[in-house]
Amino acid sequence: MKIAVIGMLAIGVIWVAPTLHMLAFTDFIYGGGPIIPGTLFPYLFITITCGAISGFHALVSSGTTPKMIMKESHIKSIASGAMLVEAMVNILALIAASSLLPLDYFAINVPAEKFSAILPKIHAMGFVDTNLTQLSAEVGEKIAGRTSGAVSLGVGMAQIFSSIPGLNGLMSYWYHFAIMFEALFIITTIDAGTRIG
Repeated sequence: MKIAVIGMLAIGVIWVAPTLHMLAFTDFIYGGGPIIPGTLFPYLFITITCGAISGFHALVSSGTTPKMIMKESHIKSIASGAMLVEAMVNILALIAASSLLPLDYFAINVPAEKFSAILPKIHAMGFVDTNLTQLSAEVGEKIAGRTSGAVSLGVGMAQIFSSIPGLNGLMSYWYHFAIMFEALFIITTIDAGTRIG
């Protein structure tokens, strides 16, 4: 299911070609951001190497991958393939989240009690358009202040899927499907890491 959903998202991104509303760099690159308070550097590298820090990738590559290799000549394609697929998943998630209007993205990912305090700074950056009320109605639940990234990714994926001809009008279904997919992804990954550990 994980592979099929990632494949569906890749096809959806190619088909729909969503507009990326988030800027490549915002004023928060220098720190003081509402979601990540630190500066882009070195936090970016901590984000990229989260697998190395948590040890999950080390466990998988030392405890599981060798059991999948039938011949030594398979090592390069398995290692490179895994790296490229993981990079593709990251890029697809970034596209899905960046397809949201920036003000909506911040409204979803910042706790409600902190959002009003940072709103003037977000407006000063030029992020004034919002679609949050309509998105909440379309997915069938309140999405503001739902931190952790799961909801913004779910809404972004739902927007892409429901923009495919013949699948429009199913925003609520695709949103809940994306949330279920994320939970499944996390549960099975943690289960695999726990078993290997």
